[in-house]
Amino acid sequence: MMTRTLFPTAAAAVLLLTGCGSPSGEDAHRAAAAAALGRDQITDKTWADIQSSAEQICAEEKGVFALATTMSAADEADLALRRVNVEHVCPERSGELDEALAGQSG
Repeated sequence: MMTRTLFPTAAAAVLLLTGCGSPSGEDAHRAAAAAALGRDQITDKTWADIQSSAEQICAEEKGVFALATTMSAADEADLALRRVNVEHVCPERSGELDEALAGQSG
């Protein structure tokens, strides 16, 4: 009986702590994206495009990931947005992004 109560409570706690699907995580990402682009806010269509792009970049293989996040950036704002996307959508790949940026400046 206790297991039935404990499992859903534990699952809810894990989701809360990780931010999976949480509106506040999306709100933070959206606000950071707007700041990277130098805007006060982002339209829903632009936000949908940003999310789609972030998901595509994060799904790339290692070699393509470096190209997609750094070398093909149009300008500093685009690069800043890509960094924000990596930080919010696939933070486990932040090290790859840092390596790509270090290689680009060296």
